[in-house]
This record gives sequence, structure tokens and C-alpha cells, in this order.
Amino acid sequence: MSPEDTDTSDTRSIGRPRDLESRRSILSATMDLLQTVSVADLAIEAVAREAGVSKATIYRWWNSKGALVIDAFMESHFSNTPMPTAVDPRTALKRHLTSLAQYFGGRAGKLVVQILCEGHDKNELLAEFNERFAKNRRRLVQETFERGQKEGLFRSDADPAWAVEMLYAPIYRRLIFGEPLDAEFIRLLCGGVDLLSTDARAKISRPKPKR
Repeated sequence: MSPEDTDTSDTRSIGRPRDLESRRSILSATMDLLQTVSVADLAIEAVAREAGVSKATIYRWWNSKGALVIDAFMESHFSNTPMPTAVDPRTALKRHLTSLAQYFGGRAGKLVVQILCEGHDKNELLAEFNERFAKNRRRLVQETFERGQKEGLFRSDADPAWAVEMLYAPIYRRLIFGEPLDAEFIRLLCGGVDLLSTDARAKISRPKPKR
């Protein structure tokens, strides 16, 4: 995948190369540890030990464990679920939704659910996750949809913000209820993009009845 095919991630300015290297080590260590422990059980001491830095270094950049987890998740998420820019908006949305469902079908999906659940007990965590991650991604999808409207690919009477809700909601509903994000689900999800299309021939296929 070429650089021009992807969106850029929202990263904070770090400064010196050594600082950047340490930051990447910390974020990588955080995601590695979250493969085996929950957000609630993640310890800053373990992250520092895994990354080869001091706790003071971690707290210099992140004022809480929740903020660290969100940044680690965001960096991994952006690199695994890009929004292509070298194709038409309809194709870009389908590719993005496909990569998102595939990514959330693994450990990342369980991590999102943990963040949402813990966030309901810690309002500041949920607020930060929504402000720094969810709104950022919804904005990107909405801008792509609006570009498609300008190019005549999507219905002009469709509200862009509501279109984003329609496309994203099925993914999070399945995550919360522990339902699979399998190939059939991805096919139907991408069919939702066709339903918003100006192409009258584009139809969503009904799922085949189970025998």
C-alpha cells in the first residue's frame, strides 16, 4: 500500500528522535501487554519494564493509564484501518469498513469493548476516547462521504453525519454483543454503502437463509 493511499494519523509532537523512539516503544509495549491482560489489569510498571523506560518517562507524556491506552490503540488502529485517498469515495468507504471489521474481529475489538465498559465507570476516559478517537474517525468518514456526494456518487438528500452512524453502528453493536464480524457481515456492511449510492441498480443482497 502506497503512502498516498492512506490517511494520516493524529500524533502529538514529541521532539528529538530518541524521544520518538521511546514513545513508540511505550505504545508498542502497551499493545503487546494488552494482548494478554485487560485494561483494568494493565500496570504502568509492566509497560515501563517492557518498553525499557522509567515510569517517569511514561507519565511525562501521559497523565493516566487510560490516556496511554487510548494513544496506543489509536496508533495501531490508524495503521490497520486506513481510509484510501487514491480511489473514488465509494470504494474508499468499502475498503475502510472492510479493514475496520477485520481489525475489530481480533483482539482490538475486545479492547474497544473494555475501553467503553471501563469508560462508563470513569467518565473522563470515555470522554477522551470519544473526543480523540471516535469523533476523529467519524469526521474522516463523513468527509469522504461528502466528497462522494460532490462527485455524484451518493444521494444528495442523505445527511452525511447520519450516514456515518448507519455504517458504523452495526460494527459496534456486534462488538458489544459478542457477535462475529465475519465475511458475510462485511459483505452486508459494504452493501450499506451501495444503499446510499445514486446508482439505482446498486442493491444490498439479503442474507441467504440457513439450512
